[in-house]
Amino acid sequence: MVLLVGLTLFGSAFCLFWGQLLLGKLLLPLWGGSPLVWNTCLVFFQLALLLGYLWADRLGRGLDPGLGLLLHGGLLLVGLKFLSFEFGIPGQREEVFPSLALLADLTARAGVPLVLLSGTTPLLQRALGGVKRDPYGLYVASNAGSLAGLLGYPLLLEPQLSLSGQTHLWTGSYALVAALVLLGGVGLLLQGRGVAFLRTAPALGDPRDVGRTEIWPICWREGCRWAGWAFLPAALLVSVTTLLTTEVAAVPLLWALPLSIYLVTFMLAFGGLYPNELVSSTTALLACGAVGAQVLGWVRPWFWVLLLHLGAFGLVSWFCHSQLARSRPPAQQLTQFYLWLAVGGSLGGLFSALLAPQVFETLLEYPLLLGVSLAVLAARGGRLGLWLGLGLLLPLLLLRFHPQALFRLGAAVGLAVGVAVLALMGEDGNRGWRSRLGRLGTGVGLVLLLGQPWLPPGLQVVASERSVFGLHRLVEYHTEAGSFRSLLHGTTLHGSQNLDPQKALEPLTYFSREGPVGQVFQQWRAQPRSSPAQVAVLGLGIGTLAAYAEPGEEWTFFELDPTVADWAGRYFAYLKGARRRAQVRVILGDARLRLQGIPNGSYDLLVMDAFSSDAVPVHLLTQEALTLYLSKLKPQGWLLFNITNRHLDLAPVLAALARELRLPAWYQAHEELTAAQRRAGLAPSRWVLMAKSPSGWQGGDPWQPLLPPTGDAVWRDDFSNLLQAIRWPFLAQEEVAHEFGGDLRRS
Repeated sequence: MVLLVGLTLFGSAFCLFWGQLLLGKLLLPLWGGSPLVWNTCLVFFQLALLLGYLWADRLGRGLDPGLGLLLHGGLLLVGLKFLSFEFGIPGQREEVFPSLALLADLTARAGVPLVLLSGTTPLLQRALGGVKRDPYGLYVASNAGSLAGLLGYPLLLEPQLSLSGQTHLWTGSYALVAALVLLGGVGLLLQGRGVAFLRTAPALGDPRDVGRTEIWPICWREGCRWAGWAFLPAALLVSVTTLLTTEVAAVPLLWALPLSIYLVTFMLAFGGLYPNELVSSTTALLACGAVGAQVLGWVRPWFWVLLLHLGAFGLVSWFCHSQLARSRPPAQQLTQFYLWLAVGGSLGGLFSALLAPQVFETLLEYPLLLGVSLAVLAARGGRLGLWLGLGLLLPLLLLRFHPQALFRLGAAVGLAVGVAVLALMGEDGNRGWRSRLGRLGTGVGLVLLLGQPWLPPGLQVVASERSVFGLHRLVEYHTEAGSFRSLLHGTTLHGSQNLDPQKALEPLTYFSREGPVGQVFQQWRAQPRSSPAQVAVLGLGIGTLAAYAEPGEEWTFFELDPTVADWAGRYFAYLKGARRRAQVRVILGDARLRLQGIPNGSYDLLVMDAFSSDAVPVHLLTQEALTLYLSKLKPQGWLLFNITNRHLDLAPVLAALARELRLPAWYQAHEELTAAQRRAGLAPSRWVLMAKSPSGWQGGDPWQPLLPPTGDAVWRDDFSNLLQAIRWPFLAQEEVAHEFGGDLRRS
């Protein structure tokens, strides 16, 4: 029986995580590849988990566990009727709350099955309480299934199956889990274990009540304490993922590492492995180091910084989950225990994913949460590491102290959240300790919140803004070649402009006149045409490509991020200069969705330059996307792709698409730049050119024919293999300062 339950727990958790990733991939092409999709899917998953645990708790009250499993298994099968992977394209992207529309779509199409899957784990563990003395050990099997689903999807399922194949396989796996749940319910009824469990389990409270079948509720104070311990690692999970994927290294699939560590710490804690005082001190020391690295903005060498943040996050999560495992109640109250864990985890995810981007100007939720962790560790065996780490950290933080930050909304919200979490995690009946801990946490959180983001020496932050699309910073710097202004998204450069008015309209970075872009425009302008040229650019950046606009031409830029569109017109000269000689407009929204409303045969040239952090959105590189681009081109039109990327080699992807659609294609890697060129604001780049008609483009060195790959599958909306494009092993990243010309001087 234990083996059957363990297998069912593994399968249900595997399907749950697999389903979350599958739904996200299904929705990305329909909603424009926006971070809104992943953030909303995360919120939906957390809410589904909370509702599933609530259902398990309600079902388990006063009902025989065997009968409860039979009812739950039957509803799982009925849930197949509510499962639909056919999502509709949103009608209006301008609606005030698109995330609510997406949540409604997810709830209607997959809400019932995922909620029921979420409730399977606590129901099975509680039902097994009559057979196994400590059913919490089976939580290891559940988290192992979650880990297998998380890693197995991108490594095994996604590279081998189309989305239609994945949905059919997922549906079959879901039905198998339902059948296993029903089989477990039948087994419990035949053994009579469920009734025995309810009659013999000791109840809390008056000894005269032992043997009653009712389940005693857990007091609110104890439940809130569990929620506090669950809140901290869940909030850290989202914040450290945001930090690593935007500020340290935009490595594909990097987001899977923190979530994997999070699941492993659950497995260690509920498997009976708890940290000792030495580990607690080490945790405090690493947390101090992670705070220092984040406040100073240390992102190089990125591999060691990555290990520092992941190590601190993993140890803090292990510590918190161990506190939960130690304080778990009797099996009779298991479903209530998991419900409080779900409440804390949901609040933690909502705080870091939705609230923090609205109230914090930078990624300040990460040092705040680490500060709360330090305060908790100080009271539970981590004092030695804490005082050693703070001795090195506090002078640095005090140097970053800015009194004006006290009056910002983020400071007030951060301190309120920090104090509230610390109060929830306090020990009952020890108000003096809790008061001291609260004061310590408040002081640490205050100092951490006042820490300012660091950039390489010589870079001055002119403006910064944080939104659902990430952290944008406008920086200025000086080199021997002049003064420059650049736009950064995380650590990714999105364009630079020379501040000298005589050179302000000269295209820099990836778009120089002597590079691939200049060569393409030189030959493209030599082509005869009967009407003024029309150009479409997918991705605005700072508008550098507008430097190539000539009188009478019509240029249309498609930009997803409103902040980028605003800053390109406010802080940079390229759009302003182009509008004096040509017709230039900027259309907000996802390029692929917006292009569908453009008449066919409109453009002479289409440039794909859309980036999300340091990765091209996959939905813009599929066969369906390329077919759409071709339909918008005139018969002699050209397609130009910017595939510059530190970790992905996208040339084979485009080569396979060109082969499938029988398009001539050429490739150039413009990477050999002199030191003088780098100081002048130029950057290495890689480009692919495709022509709707083979006539017109002369090619020749340094452009080379893009040869079709052998055996590489074509990316479609229902199939893409990111592992196929990753460069193995990763090449060492360049220093950020090197991207800005190397020899920088302080502004």
